[in-house]
Amino acid sequence: MTFTGRTQQFVVYFLWTIVFLVGSRILFDLLAGRPQFWATEGGVETLLWNSLIGGPFIFFALMVSAQRQGIGK
Repeated sequence: MTFTGRTQQFVVYFLWTIVFLVGSRILFDLLAGRPQFWATEGGVETLLWNSLIGGPFIFFALMVSAQRQGIGK
């Protein structure tokens, strides 16, 4: 199975979105002095729910930024 340029770009930015969401949640928990999301009951579910809401916006912003800069052309 070969990846086309657009499919490969989709996978890369999808992975960046996941890294951004998890990394920002870890940082926010550290700054707030709360236990990490995986240590609390319902923390993972909350992260997934917030990712369903905010994830598409982050993904869209990454894709638009890449398109404006001409990355992948």
